[in-house]
Amino acid sequence: MAGTISTEILLDGEIPSEPPAQVLKQKLDTESQQKIKKLHSQYGSAVIRQQLNNVGILFFSGLAIYCWGLGLWPLTVLFCAISGHFFHTKPLSMHDASHGTLDPNRRRNNFFGIVCGTGSLVPLSVYRFAHAYHHGYMSTEKDPELWPFNKPGTSRLFRMTCAFFEILFGAIYTPLLFFRSLFTCGTIKKKLRRQIILGYGLIVVVWGTIFAVVNYLNLWEPFLIGIIAPYAFAGMYQTLNKYTEHMGLLGDTVLSGSRTVIPVTRLNKVASNMIQHVDHHGTHHRFAQIPFYQLPDASEVVYGEESPENPVFRSYWAAFFDMLPTLWDPKVGSQWKMTSLE
Repeated sequence: MAGTISTEILLDGEIPSEPPAQVLKQKLDTESQQKIKKLHSQYGSAVIRQQLNNVGILFFSGLAIYCWGLGLWPLTVLFCAISGHFFHTKPLSMHDASHGTLDPNRRRNNFFGIVCGTGSLVPLSVYRFAHAYHHGYMSTEKDPELWPFNKPGTSRLFRMTCAFFEILFGAIYTPLLFFRSLFTCGTIKKKLRRQIILGYGLIVVVWGTIFAVVNYLNLWEPFLIGIIAPYAFAGMYQTLNKYTEHMGLLGDTVLSGSRTVIPVTRLNKVASNMIQHVDHHGTHHRFAQIPFYQLPDASEVVYGEESPENPVFRSYWAAFFDMLPTLWDPKVGSQWKMTSLE
């Protein structure tokens, strides 16, 4: 079975102990290599963007609570959905922090990663551990983030059921999926084990305190409308992002196994920026430590020569609707093609 592997190691990530059967790399000419090298540079700080996202959460959650009090439930749902987008930036930021690319200052990078992970119910240490395997074994049977869609032999009904629950209840399903990775991936070193315990302990303390305060002040109704509902939307967005990136693709390279969006209109470019350019996904898998704000330029290099094997789209919606029919029989990875030949 052909394997897929990123050519870069995640910051502090666990290196898979056994390499895939076949390591597939894309060859770049000297000029392209120099461009890619420059695009690895980081600048600025994540502080302003993080605070703007926090303002977005507070503002739209406040509007949702206000409209709920007036009985304007359609507007309540709308503002919950918009607030959910800003909640969704937290797992996106944790993802970048796991690569060490969220902030050029390592301490700030890890701080924001821990904060975003605590809010997302996934410790940064756990995310980093599992995500290293996702990059190292993308779409293969060893990929913990795409289970069970990467497992030939699992029934279609089971995979469809998992997809349904992951989309609808992603805010809970995703943390459980990452928790599962602790038992299905490689050996966890003593230092990492301690970080994991502390990470989950912090989640219990922070969320336990929040629930205690909400209960003491009897604020359950505004809490459910302003926090839990947007949080649920964020979980859906996170799952649909992941599916748009990989679901239904049976390629055996990091590019043929990922959908990449290279937007051409200003509106689509703004939309890409709002999700921290995670839609340049094949480029990200090819060069995992290029910061997200450099990915659009990197995509021009990585996808310089168009190939029908490497799916590229001009808008996120085009990629999303390409993925949608595959949910009828959700699967990922070239191992499914190998199974059909047996």
